[in-house]
Amino acid sequence: MKNYISTGITLLVTAGILFFIYGCPVTTTSLLHNDRQVTREEFQLELETIKATAAFRMADMKRQDEFRSLLIENAMVILDGQPFNPLGLLTGAAAIYGIASGGYQIGGSVQRKIKNGKVKNGEV
Repeated sequence: MKNYISTGITLLVTAGILFFIYGCPVTTTSLLHNDRQVTREEFQLELETIKATAAFRMADMKRQDEFRSLLIENAMVILDGQPFNPLGLLTGAAAIYGIASGGYQIGGSVQRKIKNGKVKNGEV
């Protein structure tokens, strides 16, 4: 009987450790909130959110650069003494407006879905 007591205690401790290891999910510190621990799925969602926000902001900066270059190009054409092309300017402005409008609507849709909590584990 005394031989089995140490074996029984060892088995119980081992079973408890295995249950604890299996039952506790792996967590790490959140990218957005330093005081919060998140699981792998939550961490992946935060990372995708940050990537989407960065891509949206990069597209916005690109749009601003395109608009600036269009203005400078048209100013250079006018200063060179060549005739002004209002149709070209109108077409360029309409294209930039379309790109900006589409980007704004996509960004707003992503933010609304995140705000409403409909994005879970990286899926919509």
